[in-house]
Amino acid sequence: MENLLAALPAHLREVTLDDLRPGMYVADLGRRWWSHGFLRRRFLLRDAGDIERLRGEGIRQVVIDLNQGARPQPPVQEPAAQDRFDSLDRRLREAAGARQARARETVSLEEERWRVRKLGADAGQVVRNLMEDIRLGRAADFRRTEDVVDRFMDSVGRQPDALIPQLRLKDRDAYGDQHALSVTAMVIALGNTLDMDADTVRQAAQGALLQDMGKACIPERILAKPGRLNDFEYARMRSHVPESLRLLEDLPWIGDLTLRVVTEHHERVDGSGYPHRLAGDAISLHAQAAALVEAYDALTSDRPFQAGIEPTEALRELFTGAGRQFRPDLVPALVRTLGVYPVGSLVRLSNATLAVVTRQNRHKPLQPEVRVIFDLRQKRYLRPYDLDLARRLEVPDIVAAESYLRHGIDPRRWMPAA
Repeated sequence: MENLLAALPAHLREVTLDDLRPGMYVADLGRRWWSHGFLRRRFLLRDAGDIERLRGEGIRQVVIDLNQGARPQPPVQEPAAQDRFDSLDRRLREAAGARQARARETVSLEEERWRVRKLGADAGQVVRNLMEDIRLGRAADFRRTEDVVDRFMDSVGRQPDALIPQLRLKDRDAYGDQHALSVTAMVIALGNTLDMDADTVRQAAQGALLQDMGKACIPERILAKPGRLNDFEYARMRSHVPESLRLLEDLPWIGDLTLRVVTEHHERVDGSGYPHRLAGDAISLHAQAAALVEAYDALTSDRPFQAGIEPTEALRELFTGAGRQFRPDLVPALVRTLGVYPVGSLVRLSNATLAVVTRQNRHKPLQPEVRVIFDLRQKRYLRPYDLDLARRLEVPDIVAAESYLRHGIDPRRWMPAA
């Protein structure tokens, strides 16, 4: 195990997953924070699902604290040979059934990328129609967004590396519509990383999709202004939060969690946000998650008044705001969700080539799958070829994140979802 002392104190004991039971207190997972999907390294095992999550992360043994949780059970008498055979046979049949179920539900990444092109277009049309209805004073059917959220959840559940990169590709003059979709997809993915239940993720995603509807009440000259907003314009822009709440609060099918995301997604942990200057735990976790992914999407997108920055640089900037603007434990969770080098990032390899990240390796975030496209020594494009940096021997390493703009490369040509 990583990072564990050779001699443990008397109250700590190293156990295998087979010996774990609900009620035990995990004191060390033996993994660095970015290599597993748990938000904390120390926690109480609530039920058998927590143990299965450990198993799913490839963890085989942990350290438990005997002072804070249940103790291992004494060994039981070994069952008879026939009992052992029956137990093994049952487990094998159950495992085979689970594999068959997963195979039926599995969709290849390439197939999902084809699907999300239509999904993104359909969802964008729903958002544009709603915004247009609001601008014209017509009754907007916000319930249409429920189908968008459900389809997004299904897509992210099948292949998380398909929808989010597709939605990163935005038209500068349609940033608002596409921003809402991108934030929604990332809220779903982050919610899955945080192990939120499906209904909670659904409500948080609904809030992310609807949180900027009030911008339809703001003049276009302010929304699309290429320069800095004056004090009046900035106050008018901030009014989109109460405007969104006004449009949504009387709808009986919208839950309180959704409305909290709408109301609080511009609040900040240090109290510097708006509209109520809430701070710390007064801001719901789900609104804080939405605020974090919204900031990431805004930083990485080209907007009328500002060019976007590269994903890795944006994550680095968010880390500087951890604990001040954002909950410090949410930023590492976002990195685990998107990867150290998010899909679509341009990276420089140690063999002097440029490559585009095409897929994450969840257990090896520094070694994603990439598509090599450019030779830096010869200053020419290559015939693209794919590498899995985690599975091949003597493959090049990633040296640094790079900028499409710096190298004059059109990201729309090379982004995996393009």
